Amino acid sequence: MVKVGFTRNPKKVFDEIDLVTADMVRQGWAFTEGMIEDGLGYAHLFFERDIDV
Repeated sequence: MVKVGFTRNPKKVFDEIDLVTADMVRQGWAFTEGMIEDGLGYAHLFFERDIDV
């Protein structure tokens, strides 16, 4: 989750989303979908990866 809010600088929000996504991809996760809460509280980023058992 990345905090969005009405008073937060949009560039900082985008930079944080980019940073989180890049970090997850480096760890082997694949971005599948994202959504922003109706009240603009948080952006939720969803990732998945295959796990060998």
